[in-house]
Amino acid sequence: MTLVGKIFTMLILVLSIVFMAFSMMVFATHKNWKDSAGKLQSKLQAATSANNEAKAELQRLQNDLAREQAARKASLAALQVRATRAEETLTAKQNELATLAGAHSKATAAAEEAQRRLATLEDETKKLRDDLRGEQKKRDQMFSTVVNLTEKLNQAESLRQNLEEVNGQAVKQMSQMKMVLDRNGLAPDSLVAHIPPKVEGVVIDVNDKDLLEISIGADDGLKVGHSLDVYHGNTYLGRIVIRKTSPDRAVGQIQKEMQRGQIKRGDRVTTRFS
Repeated sequence: MTLVGKIFTMLILVLSIVFMAFSMMVFATHKNWKDSAGKLQSKLQAATSANNEAKAELQRLQNDLAREQAARKASLAALQVRATRAEETLTAKQNELATLAGAHSKATAAAEEAQRRLATLEDETKKLRDDLRGEQKKRDQMFSTVVNLTEKLNQAESLRQNLEEVNGQAVKQMSQMKMVLDRNGLAPDSLVAHIPPKVEGVVIDVNDKDLLEISIGADDGLKVGHSLDVYHGNTYLGRIVIRKTSPDRAVGQIQKEMQRGQIKRGDRVTTRFS
């Protein structure tokens, strides 16, 4: 029961006592008024005393109510202050949340941009790696080519030096031979032009006009009019006379009077032994 309910209960109790006193006084009037007056006086005094007690109790209850109301007002004020602080804190947190949300959005956008940039950089890196591999491969090929060319150059230089030595020896020999020819009144080709060099080849083709093609030619020293012998293994087959030459081929005619067997493709031709 609240404090207000207690106060009303006490008031009802006091009024009930007062009415009961009046009832008893009315009832006493039918009897002895003096006794009734005395009794009523006693009851009135008791009722007055009870009323005073009730007033005192009511005053005490009102004081308690005032104190409780003051306490409740203080508590309400404190709660209002806390509520105000909580609202301020909530507003600050909401503002902070909005700031964090904005920062998060910016960070997300920056992360997406960084991701796109990273993908672009990865593509560029892959392309650069492929280009680098290609360049490395080209460089390796060029290095291998340089090594091969250097080796060939060294070989060519060595060959050049050998040729220079051979050329020097040949020049020296030619000078000596020219000196001998001059002393004997001879020309360089006067006695040896009809003699073929020491060469050896094979028959490439034979036709029905006693002509055949061989695998050696002018670069090997053959000239028109030179004679070569034809062999199959160690078997002598006959003699041919060169009628036409090219750098690596020559055409010869079979001499019927010297033929000892049928000449076929693949037979060996060589300088005649005479």
